[in-house]
Amino acid sequence: MPGTDPHPYRLALESRDPNRLLSSLHEDVVFNTPAFTEPIRGRENVLALFALLATVFEDPVITDELSGEGSRAITFHVRVDGLPIDGVDYVQLDETGLVRRITVTMRPLAALEVLADRMRDTVAKLAAMPDSLTPT
Repeated sequence: MPGTDPHPYRLALESRDPNRLLSSLHEDVVFNTPAFTEPIRGRENVLALFALLATVFEDPVITDELSGEGSRAITFHVRVDGLPIDGVDYVQLDETGLVRRITVTMRPLAALEVLADRMRDTVAKLAAMPDSLTPT
């Protein structure tokens, strides 16, 4: 079976390029993760979150990408405060291929709790911004 071309979202993550990330996201993108109670809504808020995550994640590596009808699953490995985290970004695309929704799963719980603690203040600020309150 032939390989799938990497999605621009994956390429943006691998290159840690905020401009590439910007161009891969729908303006009304929604970001869901087990580290936060409420989703982060809106491209600007998601970009701000990713900018902070880039300073928290150690040794990020994309390990695989799966392609489905209007979706991608991107697996990754990072460390937070030296603790390993394995995760998957389930990415739903709009009809033009822009990322409309990102749902993240991560393990193990102990490392995820460390990540949530490190991100708590930023997430509270982002959740309070108007774009974050737009209904899905």
